[in-house]
Amino acid sequence: MIKTTHDIFLKGALTIEQPSKGYRAGTDAVLLAAAAASFPVPTALEAGCGVGTALLSLGFLRADSKLRLTGLEKDEAAWSLAKANAARNPLKGELEFVLGDVLTPDEAMLGQYDLVFSNPPYFDDDRAIRDPDVSRQTAYILGAPLDAWIKGMLSIATPKGRFLMIHRADRLPDILAALRGKAGDIGVCPVRPRAGDPAKRVVVSARKGSRAPLRLLTGIDLHPPVGEGRFSLAYQAICDGGVLAV
Repeated sequence: MIKTTHDIFLKGALTIEQPSKGYRAGTDAVLLAAAAASFPVPTALEAGCGVGTALLSLGFLRADSKLRLTGLEKDEAAWSLAKANAARNPLKGELEFVLGDVLTPDEAMLGQYDLVFSNPPYFDDDRAIRDPDVSRQTAYILGAPLDAWIKGMLSIATPKGRFLMIHRADRLPDILAALRGKAGDIGVCPVRPRAGDPAKRVVVSARKGSRAPLRLLTGIDLHPPVGEGRFSLAYQAICDGGVLAV
């Protein structure tokens, strides 16, 4: 039986059960949900939703009875936890979790969602991570090139739908290459540990079928200068339920 912990998000508004070892939702899920909440869309799907942290956070942030949210997850254990977390944290609107793979989405999903968002596994080369924890390897290894994941996401989006992803900053060239000719109005939001540090993550948004130019955003610093507290004011505001404009 998988050992789990119960962790709180959004100032205790959500309680999320997740494995005590392996991949654990944290900052990336919080930022992804905050960015997703900036789009007033009626339907949204999270590709690779894990235990449902970002999707449930989005549902809480939007608090819209007309919102339809779908979580797509291929790992059955994570999918089961996501459903349990949904029952534990009742939200307004329609919510479902589907057992499936964004790399091979069901035909009924194609072109159906106004927003498709994701925090994909960070590596698509199994030589890039060496960890004795099998569950951690599974969560961090994509099993296919990143552009295949992005292609799957775009196939699920409506013709003018929104794309949203948080990923490692060093993969930004690959993300932009995968979006070229397929989406525009790309917004790149750098996520830095502290002011002056190189970005470790990027939040990338785009509109499918658009030809609008790329926008490089100011970005966000997660922590203040050393000795001035744990989180920056901007990131603390997001943890408390704020939105990240992308």
